[in-house]
Amino acid sequence: MLIFFLRFGSFRPAAFGAVLACVALLARAGADDETPAVVVPRFTHPGAGQTFYFVLPDRFANGSTANDGGSLLASDPASGFDPTRLTHFHGGDFVGLTARLDYLQRLGMTAVWVTPPIRNRAVQSRRDGHASTGYHGYWGLDFLHIDPHLGTDAEFQRFVDAAHARGLRVYMDIVVNHTADVIDYAEPPDYIDTTAAPYRDANGRPFDIRAAADNGLGDPAAFPTPSVERSFPHRPIIPPGWQHAKNPDWLNDPTLYHNRGNLSRTAPESAIYSDFRGLDGIMTEHPRVVRGFIDVFRHWVEDVGVDGFRIDTAKHVNAEFWQAFAPAMRASARARGRPEFLEFGEVVGQGGDQEYLSGFSVAWPLDATLDFGFFGAARAYVSQSGNAAALAAFFARDDFYTDHDSNVHSATTFLGNHDNGRFGFFLQRDNPAAPPVLLAELTKFAHGLLLLARGQPVLYYGDEQGMIGRGGDHDHAREDMFAAQADEFKTATLLGTARTGADDKFDEQHPFYRCIAQLSRLRAAHRALRTGAMFVRAADAANVFAFSRIDHDERVEYVVAFNNSRVETVTARMPTSQPGRAKLAAVFDSASDTVGSELVLDADGVAHVTLAPLQFAVWRAERPLAAPASTPRIALSAPTPGAPLVNGSREIEGTVFPLRQEVRAEVEDGDGVAEVTFALERASRPGQFELLGTDDAPPYRVFWQPPPDIASGEEITFVATASDLRGHTAAVRSSPFKWSGSPPPGSIRGAQVPRLATPLPTALELASQDALALTADFAGTAPLEFQWLRDGEPIAGATSATLRLAPTEARAGRYAVVAHNLAGSTVSAPVRVQRR
Repeated sequence: MLIFFLRFGSFRPAAFGAVLACVALLARAGADDETPAVVVPRFTHPGAGQTFYFVLPDRFANGSTANDGGSLLASDPASGFDPTRLTHFHGGDFVGLTARLDYLQRLGMTAVWVTPPIRNRAVQSRRDGHASTGYHGYWGLDFLHIDPHLGTDAEFQRFVDAAHARGLRVYMDIVVNHTADVIDYAEPPDYIDTTAAPYRDANGRPFDIRAAADNGLGDPAAFPTPSVERSFPHRPIIPPGWQHAKNPDWLNDPTLYHNRGNLSRTAPESAIYSDFRGLDGIMTEHPRVVRGFIDVFRHWVEDVGVDGFRIDTAKHVNAEFWQAFAPAMRASARARGRPEFLEFGEVVGQGGDQEYLSGFSVAWPLDATLDFGFFGAARAYVSQSGNAAALAAFFARDDFYTDHDSNVHSATTFLGNHDNGRFGFFLQRDNPAAPPVLLAELTKFAHGLLLLARGQPVLYYGDEQGMIGRGGDHDHAREDMFAAQADEFKTATLLGTARTGADDKFDEQHPFYRCIAQLSRLRAAHRALRTGAMFVRAADAANVFAFSRIDHDERVEYVVAFNNSRVETVTARMPTSQPGRAKLAAVFDSASDTVGSELVLDADGVAHVTLAPLQFAVWRAERPLAAPASTPRIALSAPTPGAPLVNGSREIEGTVFPLRQEVRAEVEDGDGVAEVTFALERASRPGQFELLGTDDAPPYRVFWQPPPDIASGEEITFVATASDLRGHTAAVRSSPFKWSGSPPPGSIRGAQVPRLATPLPTALELASQDALALTADFAGTAPLEFQWLRDGEPIAGATSATLRLAPTEARAGRYAVVAHNLAGSTVSAPVRVQRR
């Protein structure tokens, strides 16, 4: 969860005249005259709207053969270099990647995500007796320097600088769960559960590592001191010559590792405490590790200038670590004027279920997760010819991602990757008898969905050249962009081209490259297609999936429609938010190199769209949405009055998540376009509203996670406010609910939501020569971040507890302040400032 005032700076207020647009707390008529309207436009992360290119540098371009062997000769087997073997280094480096940045820019990419570039253990023996290498970057030894196979620190810095010069952001894959395999045990590395052998301190006293885990808010000195001899179920052994193999040196301390054995299917907790695939599992609960990794990765933010992190094996790290680490990284980037810094985690499991995936950005403080749910839903619709209703049902669950400072628009979507396999491979497996021409059309169709739907699309390197891979596992999905020498890659056919794996694969005339470049340019040219709200439209044809994208500021509707039928031309009817007989101009048509014909709606504003097999198209309304004639009506449908609030938690693979309460509103009247802000008021804090989130498309709901400082017996009410973005708002308040019990397990231990200790004045009258000074006296877990607003818009530079404006800057208007910390966000009532 990003520092709030920076995120707040990305909000785009509508024009409400004298009404506060960005945050309004007004006593006005709504569902009832006593309900205050709390309006917060839908959050947009400052770093959202990117189009990512994900690349393994070793497999992309060999710009310098001098580093093929890393710090050894390339001919030395210990170097790990052997381009004829899938498991070994192939020679790609940052010199080569830097030289190809123009290729990525012409493809329309805006961000480059690279696998971990840090120095790895070059060669490592596997259980089957064969050797493998760290060409992928996930076997880190030196976390502060570039792997010599990929180049030098200076060459990586030149890559970052060259990317930035082209307007490309650089995202670095990081690993904190494990290092390379160095630690040995005297006995077989079978996992030993904590119930059978609890952790013990140096004096032999058992302790609960989950309860002791450091989240940056407690006393680090309180963590028990472990010892090699008495603390672990497996006694760690450092082989001779490896005592100082890792950098920084604290990573060489064997008591900073879990030392419980390998990941086990029969012990769910092993997902957190094991040696992941035999790699050294770091004790991320230990305060020395927490602070050590904060220092390590600050280096890459502050000294090198990377723009964000993709976090490997995020679910295998305890939540408390992220509660300390993620805010520290964002604060580091913020101090250097880079609010767009983004941290997204790799979370695999539970079939890509949104409730589970969203827990890592709602219960945890990450910005987003890789959207494995989209991966499965897109495959079902495109590759397996699933019906559109199932895809629509998937997107209807996006609300699980919405909270006070994050939502699904930051999620990174993808069709395939280096671990699961390429989309082309799944196409072949799902459609074994399909001719290549059909597979090529399905590929373009899938990338249309990827690049036009909500979220931040990730293109896996080589997909634009028709790479298929040899399997849905690690090494077989990591081909070379340069001419391959490994037999499995060299003989591989590619989709959409006569080239094979034995050829260079940087063909900018490849039909996939051209299609993706065209779609990427379309995203770049139309803000609504990057970060706009996504309204799924119910079409009356089973094969047609349709939606509208609408930007908060522009309020111009884009209609997007897909027909996944492979043989049938389909005509479908679908509602829009346009008036009758409105016209929409065609801006993209997959069936033609030129844009198609305009779309003319019927008298009810319904679109009649005809699409050929595997055709998709985009239309844009001629003008912004007009203001509705009436105020929307709103009613709360969940939680049910008098029902107990959801309380408790669930544990999944060793991680505890608080259960969440659905808070849902029904909005009627208008043209269907609205945002609904959900807030909570405690009886003990009257007039202060804790933001639960703003939903930008139906079904309008959030899933409330109880704050960590809620007290047993606290009376709370929910407030929902609908804004049609064109000057009308309506609010409704729930009946009171009584909270019973303590904050559920999985809450942020020790955190307190911001609370205004001293009310601000309701009004001030200033003479023309008077300056303005307001101070927000908030209590809550430090550090607190602030953003002052005037008439709903952030005041530049006004990010401290005290607002001071010179007479020339202190204009009349409504002033409010938002306070944010790790636990939540709270909005003050407005101060009306008038000038005499």
